[in-house]
Amino acid sequence: MLAGNRGPAGSAEAHGTLAGGPAHAAEPEAADAELAAARAAWARLREVESVTVTVIVDNETDGLSTPCRCCDPALDPETRTPYVSEFTAGVQAGHGLSLLVEVTAAPSTAAQPPEGGGGSSGGEERRVEEEAASVVFDGGPSEELWAANVRRLGLGLERVGGAVLSHWHVDHSVGLAAVAAAASASRAAPCGDAPGSCAAALAPFVFDVHPDRPLRRGLLLSAGAKPVPFNEDVSLEALAPPGCRVESHAEPHTLLSDLFFVSGAIPRVTAFEAGQPGHATQGRDGLWRLDPHIMEERYLAVRLRGQGAVVFSGCSHAGIVNVVTHAQQVSCGPVFAVVGGLHLASRPMEARIPETVAALRQLAPRRILAGHCTGWRAKAALAAAFPDTFQPCLVGGTYRFLAPQLPPPPEQPPPPGQSQPPRDN
Repeated sequence: MLAGNRGPAGSAEAHGTLAGGPAHAAEPEAADAELAAARAAWARLREVESVTVTVIVDNETDGLSTPCRCCDPALDPETRTPYVSEFTAGVQAGHGLSLLVEVTAAPSTAAQPPEGGGGSSGGEERRVEEEAASVVFDGGPSEELWAANVRRLGLGLERVGGAVLSHWHVDHSVGLAAVAAAASASRAAPCGDAPGSCAAALAPFVFDVHPDRPLRRGLLLSAGAKPVPFNEDVSLEALAPPGCRVESHAEPHTLLSDLFFVSGAIPRVTAFEAGQPGHATQGRDGLWRLDPHIMEERYLAVRLRGQGAVVFSGCSHAGIVNVVTHAQQVSCGPVFAVVGGLHLASRPMEARIPETVAALRQLAPRRILAGHCTGWRAKAALAAAFPDTFQPCLVGGTYRFLAPQLPPPPEQPPPPGQSQPPRDN
């Protein structure tokens, strides 16, 4: 059954949402509070030294084309984003997105107390090994596709701490059932010999989802038409086998020792990014309502030292310009890279390509790795507009973002009474 949100003239409102939900953006006071909460969460986020992205599921695979200029180490290995494509594994494409995101944390220092003392004053600093953490971002449209590509790429979840679902759409959620099965099996497996493997095996695998899971989603193509339902999203029960648990978050927060940031609601501020026309949600009352804005979508981000935010967007239903703008406002700094789906495919969305490209020129991310629902027309426009910035996001591809090299530590003067060793001429 169809129910439209009624506008002033009593006609079905094209930009309606579920009853009681926001239509576009929050009121100014609420928006200020949401931004403050996001900035508070971002302030807890730790810097990382590297970000490695492996594309498990995407709409396209291409192991033959050479990298774009931004990702070709042969041009300048120190400033490029290294890219490797796994051509021989036989990975398969499918309409959806799933990424494995691995980070290494900036090394920390801790004061080593002097021998025989219990305090930290007067101690020598000691280096602590880099900390690594990994998450799966979205699961793609199919359990079989996700499991097959993970097997062919030789990936495991023993050291992966959890999964983040960007939004409740089947091309992102259904494959998470396979993620849960693999994570549960990895937690039940014996500990290996590698350092830290036992700790990873014992830690629960956490599925981070938005609490507003819809009953069903689909399309309302015209007034009075029957809804065209999508397949059902993965159930919460399927995400909670032994060794796994589900956490629901609507608010901005960090996870895995403050190494990853999940955005919460993304404000809709641009005039041309007006959501997905015809998209609808079935409410708990059984009624279908137009829901073009898909307000529960969240982005994942990390803070790359010396570069800025690296942002992972599942579909960018808020609009990629809104996503990047929000990330800049939250981080109070630049967005270094955008990875994921930009949702610029289909006739109404393709009309937004020129304005999107123009706005991204102003926002100036230094890397745009676009895939999934971006569409070939948008990819062509982005490649032409950003020849040193754009790279297609491809199944089997591995992309690595690096922090700038740190300068060598200054030489320490010798202790009093000890002569400086002679230098070689």
